[in-house]
Amino acid sequence: MDFSFKKRHVKRLYCEYTILFVFLAACIFGTYLVTGHTFILSKDALNQHLPLLANYREALINFFHHPHLNFWSWQMGLGSDTFQVYSYYTIGDVFAYLALLFPAAKMTLAYQVINIIRMYCVGLAFVYFAQHFKFRNSVILIGTTAYLVNSFLLYACVAQPFFTTPFIIFPLIIVQIERVLQGGSAWPLAGAFTWMLISNYYLAYVLGIGSVLYLILRVATHYRQTLDYGRTLLKLAFATITSILLSAILLVPEIIAVTNSTRTGSLFANGLKTYPLYYYLFLPKSLINGGQWYFMFWSALGIVSIGFIALVYIYSRPRKYPLISISLGLALIMLLIPAVGAFFNGMMSASNRWTLLIYLPLAMAICILAENIPTLDHHTLAILSWATGIYLVILIATFFFENEDDIFMPVIFLIGSLMAIWMIHFHKVNHPYRWLLGIVMLNAGFNAIYAAFPYNGDFSSRMLSRGEYQAIAANRYGSLDKDLAKSPFYRVSTISQNKIIDGPNLDNDLTSGLHNIDSYYSLQNKYLGLFNTSLQNNQYQANIPIRQADDRTVMDNFLGVKYLFVQSDGDNATKIPAGYFLDKATDPVINYDKNQPSNPKSKDDFVPTQTMRYKTDYAFPLLYWQDSYISKHTYHSLSPTEKERALATGVLVNSKKELKGIKAAKLNLQVYPLKSELISNRLNKVNPAKLKYTDSEETYQLQLPELQSKKMQKKLEGSELHIEFAKIKYTPFSMDDQIKYEEAHLKETSTNPGSVINQRYTHYRYWRYHVLNGSPDISFKLNVNSKFGTSTIEQARQSTLSLFKHVTNSTLNIGYYDGKLSSALTFQPSKLGTYQLKYRVVAEKLDNNYYHEVKALQQHQLRDVKFKRNQVSGQITTSRAGVLTSSIPYSSGWTVKVNRKPASTLRTNQAFLGVYLPAGTHHITFSYQLPGLKTGAIISLIGLAWTLAAAVITSIWIKKIK
Repeated sequence: MDFSFKKRHVKRLYCEYTILFVFLAACIFGTYLVTGHTFILSKDALNQHLPLLANYREALINFFHHPHLNFWSWQMGLGSDTFQVYSYYTIGDVFAYLALLFPAAKMTLAYQVINIIRMYCVGLAFVYFAQHFKFRNSVILIGTTAYLVNSFLLYACVAQPFFTTPFIIFPLIIVQIERVLQGGSAWPLAGAFTWMLISNYYLAYVLGIGSVLYLILRVATHYRQTLDYGRTLLKLAFATITSILLSAILLVPEIIAVTNSTRTGSLFANGLKTYPLYYYLFLPKSLINGGQWYFMFWSALGIVSIGFIALVYIYSRPRKYPLISISLGLALIMLLIPAVGAFFNGMMSASNRWTLLIYLPLAMAICILAENIPTLDHHTLAILSWATGIYLVILIATFFFENEDDIFMPVIFLIGSLMAIWMIHFHKVNHPYRWLLGIVMLNAGFNAIYAAFPYNGDFSSRMLSRGEYQAIAANRYGSLDKDLAKSPFYRVSTISQNKIIDGPNLDNDLTSGLHNIDSYYSLQNKYLGLFNTSLQNNQYQANIPIRQADDRTVMDNFLGVKYLFVQSDGDNATKIPAGYFLDKATDPVINYDKNQPSNPKSKDDFVPTQTMRYKTDYAFPLLYWQDSYISKHTYHSLSPTEKERALATGVLVNSKKELKGIKAAKLNLQVYPLKSELISNRLNKVNPAKLKYTDSEETYQLQLPELQSKKMQKKLEGSELHIEFAKIKYTPFSMDDQIKYEEAHLKETSTNPGSVINQRYTHYRYWRYHVLNGSPDISFKLNVNSKFGTSTIEQARQSTLSLFKHVTNSTLNIGYYDGKLSSALTFQPSKLGTYQLKYRVVAEKLDNNYYHEVKALQQHQLRDVKFKRNQVSGQITTSRAGVLTSSIPYSSGWTVKVNRKPASTLRTNQAFLGVYLPAGTHHITFSYQLPGLKTGAIISLIGLAWTLAAAVITSIWIKKIK
C-alpha cells in the first residue's frame, strides 16, 4: 500500500464519521446512562482522575488570578510535590483544559463529556491517517470502527482516560514520519513528538519505542533502496531535538520525579520468565472477545470479529503487505514473552499496555481486506474459510474448557462476516461495502454494549451511580468531619479494611479539606518507601505507601494522626490504636439483618451501626525538636517494632556530620519478645522454618505460653502485639504434587461406608482449576486471627501489575490490648506449599514512659507555624543543640533558612525533612521549589530560540526556492 499526500476531498468523509461516532458513542456510553450509572470508575477515576481534574482546574483559575505556582500540597497524603502528581495525570493532557469551560459544580459532567470528546478524537485520528491511502470512504469507516471499539479503549475510556490519548497521537506520528521519509517537512513531526513528550512520560516512552520500530520496519520494507539517508536523518534529528528541547520544562522535572519515586527498583517482570498456561490458552480467544474486561497482563486485544479474517488475508500474501505482516508477527512474539511487557513498562511488571500500538496495523489489515473483498479469488476464499474453521474449533475447545459464554456473539459475527464475504464474492448483495460496514458496526456496537451491560460481569457495577461521587465526597467520614477545625495542623486516618463508604476503596482525600495519611498516586516519594520498608508496614505498596499504617499506634502518632474514623459494623472496627478515645458518633441505625444476636430478648439487645470518630492527645506535631540521635548502626540493629518505638526517643539523621553537640539517645524501648509455638490442630508441634502445608483443612495455633502467667500479663498490660516476620519464603508445589495432596485429602475425608471416588474426574477437576487459576504461582496469604479480626500478609499474584510487590518480610499488627493479652492466635496459610518462616512475637508496651516522651515532643514543637505557598515557617527556642525534625516527606526541592540565613536540610528518620539547630531562639523557614524546573525552563527557552531561528531559516529557504 502506498502512502500518499495528494489532496483528497474529505469533507463528506468526516461528516460520515461524525454520524458513525454518534451510533458508536451511544453503544459505548449509552448503556451506562440507561442503567443509571456514570462513566466514573469507582477506583482510579474516583480516587485520582476526577478529583485531580477538579483540583487542577481550580489551581489554573487561581494562577490566572494570582500568577504564582504552588508546587507543594499538604493534602496529597503526607504532603507531595503537586507537579509530581499532576504531570502524570493532567498537566500534559490537552483535554484536561476543557474543564475550564465548565463551572466548578459541574466537574463530574465535565469529566464525562471530556471522555466522550477524547474518543471522538481517536476515531478522527484514524480517519486522518487512513485518508492517505486509496481506500473508499466506507472502507475507512470500517477501519475506524475497528480502531475505535476494542477492549483496550472500552476499558480505558472510562477507567484510565489519558490512555486514550496515544490512540490519537500514534497515527499522527506515523503520518508525519511518512511525510519525512517522502522528503517532506519535519515541522509537523516535531509538533507530534512535542505533544507526545508533553502528554505523559510513560506514554511517551511507549510511543517513542513504537515510532522507532515503525521507522525501522518501514525503511527496511519500502524505502531501503530509494531513501536519501543523510537528509532524512537530519530531518528526523531536527524533529527529535526540537521536541525534546521544547518539552524539557516538563520532561526534566518528570524524569527527576520518576527516578526519585517508589517505582524504582521493582522486581523485573514480577519475576516471570513465561506467562501462566492459561495466558497462552486464552490468547487466541482474546483477539475477537471485544466485550471482555478481564485483561491478562493487559493483553486486551478484543477487536471486531472480521479482524481475524483480515489477519489471515494479510498472511496469505505477506510479500504484498510486508510492513503489516512483520509488525503483527513481531507483536505476537512480543505478547508471548513477559520480559517484553516489562521492558515497555519501564522495567517493572509485565504489563502489555504497549499493545495500544498494534491496533493501528490491525485496523489497517481490516481496511485492506474490506477494500479487496469483491476481487477475492476462490483459492483465497478457501484459505479464509479453512482458517476460520480451525479458529472456530480452537474457540469451541476454549469454551468447553473455560465454560464462559462471552465468546458466543463474537463467534456469531465471525461466521456472519465470513458468510458476507462469500455473498459479496458471488455478487449476491448490492452495495457490498455498506453491508460490511453495517456488520462491523453491529459487531462493535454489541461488544460495547456487552462490556457495559450490568449482568455480564462486575465492571458496570464498579461504575459510580448518578450522584454517587457527590454523595461520597460529602460523606467520606460520615459527616463527622464537618465540625472539625482545619488548624492547627493535624492529620486523619481510618482503620485498615474498615469501609465507611460501602463499595469502593477510598485512598486519596482531595475533597474534605482534611489531611489524610493515605494516598494513591502513580508517583510516590521514594523515601516514604524506605521508611515504610524499614518499619515493615504490612500495607506498603509502591503506589500506596502508607494506607492506614496497619493501625500501628506509634506510626499513627508519629504521622500526626489526631482523628480516626471508624464504621462500627466494618472489619477491624475494634482494632483501635492505643490512646484513641471515642470523640463523636453518628446517630445509631439498626440493621436487623446483619451482625445481630440470634435470639434477642428486647430491643436493647440489637447492635446499632454507627460511624465513630476517635481522637488522641498524643499525635506528634508536624515539626518538633529532638536533642538526642540514633546512629545508623544502632538503628539497623533494631527490629521493625523497636525502630517504630524509637521515633519518640531520638532522631535518625542521614548525615552524621550534622550531629555536633547532640547526645546519643538512651533507648528504653519496652519491646518484649515472647516465646511462641506453632501447634497444628493435629496436636503436633510445627517448625515454621520448614512448614510443609499439604492439607487445606489443617489449621494452626500460634501459642504464647508466657502469657499464661498472671505476672507476665500484668507486666505487659497495655501493649500492642506484633508479629515480626524477618523471613518469608513460599515455594508452591508443582501442579502434580498439588493435585496429589488434594486427592489424598479427599480420600481421607471420604469416611462414609461405600464411598467411591471417581479418580479420573477428580484429577481433571483439580487440574482444570489450577490451570484456570495460574497454578503454580507465588501468591499466598498468611492469616492471623485474634479478637480484633483477621490480620493478613499477602503476596500478590504475578499477574498483579501496578500494585505488585515481592514479600520477603513483614510485620503484622495484631492490635492493642488495654487489658489481658491473648495467649493464642489462629494461624492459617492460604495455599498448599512449603513455607520458610522466621518470626518473633513482640509486645510493644505503651505506658506512661511512651506518653511522657510524646508530651515532651509536643512541648518542643515549632511555634507560630504559618503555611504559605510552597512554604512553612515558625519559631522555636532550644536550650541545647538538636534537630528540628518533622513528618514532612523529604525532597531535594526543600531549602531552609534559620534566622534568615541559608542552612542545610537534613533527611531524618529515613524519609522526612529536618534541620540542625544550635542552642538559642530560631526563626525557621522551609521553602519548596520544584526540582529540575529551572534547568528544564532554561533548556526550553533555548529550544524556543532554536525553533524560532529554524522557522525563520526555513521560511527564507522556501522563498528562495520559489
